[in-house]
Amino acid sequence: MNRRISFASRRPCAKTGFALLTATAAALASALSGGCLSSTGATPADGGPPGAHGDSGGGGGEDGGVADPGSNPLNADAITYRDIATHPGCTTDGLSYPAAKIPGYKCAAKEYALSVPEDTTKPIVILVHGNSSTPADWEKFQAPSPAPPAIDMLSERLAAAGYRTYAVDMRNDKTDDPTTNDPKTGNPAHNMDHGWGVPIVSHLIESVIAANPTRRIAIAGFSFGPTVIRDSLRRLHRAGAKPFEHVDTVILASAANHGVSSFRTKCGDPTAPANVTMAGKVACEMGDRTAYVPTAFEKPLNGDGDAFDTPCADGSTAFGQSNACGGKKVRYTTIVMKDPGGGAPLQDEFVSEKSTFLIGANNLTVDLADQDQSLFFYNGHFKNHYGAIRSEKGLGLILGALGQ
Repeated sequence: MNRRISFASRRPCAKTGFALLTATAAALASALSGGCLSSTGATPADGGPPGAHGDSGGGGGEDGGVADPGSNPLNADAITYRDIATHPGCTTDGLSYPAAKIPGYKCAAKEYALSVPEDTTKPIVILVHGNSSTPADWEKFQAPSPAPPAIDMLSERLAAAGYRTYAVDMRNDKTDDPTTNDPKTGNPAHNMDHGWGVPIVSHLIESVIAANPTRRIAIAGFSFGPTVIRDSLRRLHRAGAKPFEHVDTVILASAANHGVSSFRTKCGDPTAPANVTMAGKVACEMGDRTAYVPTAFEKPLNGDGDAFDTPCADGSTAFGQSNACGGKKVRYTTIVMKDPGGGAPLQDEFVSEKSTFLIGANNLTVDLADQDQSLFFYNGHFKNHYGAIRSEKGLGLILGALGQ
């Protein structure tokens, strides 16, 4: 995810994924000639998590007479997706790292060198980064002195534990929106919408499964990544690729499964978005964190009353159809910063417990002090959003979800 330069030579942009630059971040972004994402600011906590009663989710067990997942009207595509054959982001041009070699896979991904022999009893792990971002979301980062010493992040810890690990690169540097600062027509942060990201991630998941048909697959995503993962699995399932027979663990961190804070500034009205680029489109797809109403994009993912939140969690039901999982159960975990409660402003700049939690998942939180201490984004901006994947507590929860 490079703009034909090495990202090692610059501070990372906001990987949070959802637009509206704060004044401070905007100034920093301008200085680096790249858009870096911020939020609309904290809003009051918006209630308890959906599905807190611990339902199994998955899809209700009724197939409504629809046996073919490809003809299921309940989870049909609701947006337009890029054709992977002509996708400008499906390229390995300009990378600062060697592209992963995966049979059949044509886009960019990074494979992490193992520091011990691969443990083939463990799942192959796929990591999906946030918006306007790179695989660096998952990597050690050393801020300039006198910052704290760099510590291993998830990619290094997985490699040390023998997991074969790939991080997708959705190539935000290849986005084709205007990059001016015009609030309506510009996308300086190189935001991606699901129509951009899902085809690349679907292609990676399908390629890894095809190349390793007997291996289990685990997928972890951050910020924009979780809904990209969920939609990729939905589309692969609908296409008859049977991903849920191979993917046994899904980990979704700081996810906008039920809304995002930037909806009100970048979208506002899905029929006439405040921003007409992918920055506005992705906010419209996510919905309003503060007053969530299911969006056209999320209805096929979540279903009525969130009945579709965790397909194949019970080993049978997916998107309203039974006997859809080949008898394989999928384990879902969500991780997000705890809401302060008592009407206090949310610490996470983009999401909340309510917007992240899924029925049928193991819904976990990191505490308000569990922030990213690495100064990964501009000396600590969005350290709360990143707490789910870059704090010690968040890292421990991810590894625990993988069985470590």
